[in-house]
Amino acid sequence: MELKDKCTILVNTCDAYSDVWDLFFESIKVQWEDCPFDFVINTESKTYNHKDFNIKISNYMCEKGDRWGKRYKEALKAIKTPYVIPILEDFVLTKPVVKKDYFEKIIQWMDNDTDIAVFYLYKHPYVINEKTKYEGFGQMPQKCDYKLTTAIGLWRKDTLYSYLKDFESPWEWEGYSSIRASYFYKEKMYALLDNQKDIFTFPYGGVIRRGLWHIETVEIAKNYNIEIDFGERGMMNENDPFSLDKVYSLRRGFPKDIFKKIFWNRIYILIVRNFRKIRCIVGV
Repeated sequence: MELKDKCTILVNTCDAYSDVWDLFFESIKVQWEDCPFDFVINTESKTYNHKDFNIKISNYMCEKGDRWGKRYKEALKAIKTPYVIPILEDFVLTKPVVKKDYFEKIIQWMDNDTDIAVFYLYKHPYVINEKTKYEGFGQMPQKCDYKLTTAIGLWRKDTLYSYLKDFESPWEWEGYSSIRASYFYKEKMYALLDNQKDIFTFPYGGVIRRGLWHIETVEIAKNYNIEIDFGERGMMNENDPFSLDKVYSLRRGFPKDIFKKIFWNRIYILIVRNFRKIRCIVGV
């Protein structure tokens, strides 16, 4: 059986981030020349093709009460392979990926032990450098923060599906679902040890942060010969990558927007947040 019949790469994205798709797939083409997997793009309504890859689109428009979790589950339904590698669209590769026999080895491990949910293909802070029978990987403790994350991993598809809740956002899933995983999910999870070479290399946090292009993206796009209108989305401040290079307009927004934000934030904190926290933790 070919690897593409065992595992699929799921590109988790949305219509609003379609401007990064060309750059993402070009980085795959250059840095992962022997990529053995087909792709599914998880988005709302847009379509996409690339001459070098077999790409299927999973379109789902969230209805009332549905959020990121529901769309994620619909995308997993479109995947026929038993394993999946979810990856965010702005994880644009800058260095070569390991050879395909590396993934063959991991899939064989998971075939032999159905209690394994995931091998995270990155270094998790709660995984200590102790050897396991799985070379290069350490087992995650039963209880820890970010036990479930949107970081790249090779997942058992049906197990990942069972962990998702329709109403959760990515941030709620990483937070509240990690609590559920610590107390209620018994499947084994592994992550790359600190002393191992990175499998996937991309700018820290991705090429888009807070909705703006990361400053490294200009050079990356140039290297891949991809034209991007950086002015449309905006760039992060070159001297401070964590501040936004946008100016608030007093004439347009003051004071109405400020008062609205304060009022609705207080309502949200006092009423909604506690209810959602209880709901997410118990998984109803």
